[in-house]
Amino acid sequence: MAKGGKGGDSGAKEANQREFDRQNGIRNGTNEINKIFDGFDDDFFAGRRKAFTDYANPQLADQYADTRKELTYSLDRSGLLDSTARTGQEAKLSKLYDTNQRAIADQALSYENTARNNINASKSNLIGNLAATGDVSSAVNAANSNAVALSQPDVYSPLSQLFSTFTHGLSTQAQLEKAGALSGGKLAAHPTGLFAKTPDDSVKTY
Repeated sequence: MAKGGKGGDSGAKEANQREFDRQNGIRNGTNEINKIFDGFDDDFFAGRRKAFTDYANPQLADQYADTRKELTYSLDRSGLLDSTARTGQEAKLSKLYDTNQRAIADQALSYENTARNNINASKSNLIGNLAATGDVSSAVNAANSNAVALSQPDVYSPLSQLFSTFTHGLSTQAQLEKAGALSGGKLAAHPTGLFAKTPDDSVKTY
């Protein structure tokens, strides 16, 4: 029995050693995973946000400039280039610009938060799988692969026409003016109220 007891002690020691080695491997593997993900710091996430704003803001600026030109042409066509109507419409356009700029900032922040969440989830899953399997080599290889994939830049679609509602109103105004001119004044040239008139605002008829 003494001999069997010694054998039992030896088996227990071997089992304890295997568990010790497994836990040690998990600790080492976790450290390796953390090192691989160390590059995903606050600067990386801020870069995701900046990348989108750098992509979107020039498009916003170009669309805004084009829309201002359309507004100027429309006001000139209506004889309201030097009028209170111009001030009101430019204020509306500026407000729409600010709204779109805030939307871009919100979308940029969403890219940052999504990247942060994806990376944290990936690291957590890798460490969880390592703890369950104890397979350090596979966990580290998977961490390297995931890190490469998560480092890829986001793919953006060109911005839609951010001022389409505003420019549609200008187009409608132009069509109504043209219809009014072709009718010889029988049709109202400005029934939409797009350009509010004051007693000092004169309107051209073409």
